[in-house]
Amino acid sequence: MEDTNADVSVGLGFSRAQQQLKALASSNLASTSDEYQKQVQSVAKQLQRCIDQIQQLSLFSSNETTDDYSTSELKLILATAYLGDVLQKTTLPNTRVSVLEQALVNYQKFLATCQDLNIIKHTGKVQKAKQADAGQTRMQKIERFRQQRAMEQETKELEARLMGDDDDLEEVEREFAIKLVLLKVHQVQDDIHLVERELEMARQMADMKRSRDEQQDDRAPSSEWRLDPHSYNVDLQTGQQTRPIFNERGQPTRPFVLTNNRQMIKDQVFRPGWALPTMSVDEYLQQEQERGNIISGGGKEPEPKAEIDDNDYDALDAEVVKQREWDDFKDDNPRGAGNMGGNRG
Repeated sequence: MEDTNADVSVGLGFSRAQQQLKALASSNLASTSDEYQKQVQSVAKQLQRCIDQIQQLSLFSSNETTDDYSTSELKLILATAYLGDVLQKTTLPNTRVSVLEQALVNYQKFLATCQDLNIIKHTGKVQKAKQADAGQTRMQKIERFRQQRAMEQETKELEARLMGDDDDLEEVEREFAIKLVLLKVHQVQDDIHLVERELEMARQMADMKRSRDEQQDDRAPSSEWRLDPHSYNVDLQTGQQTRPIFNERGQPTRPFVLTNNRQMIKDQVFRPGWALPTMSVDEYLQQEQERGNIISGGGKEPEPKAEIDDNDYDALDAEVVKQREWDDFKDDNPRGAGNMGGNRG
């Protein structure tokens, strides 16, 4: 199918785009409906075609002013601003970030063209409202709203004069075109702040979705092995604890055989929940002795202290003297006396 708009002049194509914009603004369709989105895409393609033609013709230059252009050419300045408006109406969630970035680029191109033609002053990037002084920001918004309402009223009056029998229609049409551009400048400066905020949130949502998808991808391989790591830790034949077949990630750590011994499994149901003994104490000690874990033998036992004969008075006196000396020593050196700040018993 051939494109019927391929050979249309830039002026006629822009007029068609303006008509489509008016129809889109007055449409009763839901903004999320397929029919409405088809109309949005159609207008966007038409405006993009006009912008491409303007760039091929190198129509606007920073060396010229509005006096060097005709009225029909001045209206073409609005093409990038209109495209930014249309792109914001796109509701595809997967492409929201790229759509907002394209809208922001078109808004900035529109303001740059207006600055090059001295329609507005060269202020560089649009300044963001300071959040510190909320009262001043509110007053600025009110003043901008009043100015915008006044411009809208002037634009409506000029449009009404164009529809009437004014003697100087050419001058009225030119003034209407310039007022239309100035009004759009005010609207675009406000829309830029909104687009930047939405773009920041859309990027955060995209990053969150990307990180969530990556986490799901990381967990996907291990979920195939997601089995109970504590399964089959007991030997069904001996009842003894064995090395687990599965690790904490659910992956097998040793070879195992799947059996269908249902009766043996049933017998394990009513057994105690604790491990039953498999040998007696004597058997355990015998096993430990065979392993060499029990020490036997050793040196000679100390000889018992010889008792003093009751008839050996010298030995008895010596023992009494020894006990007295020991008592005197304990009186002079109480327990804990040598401890520096420690507990004394």
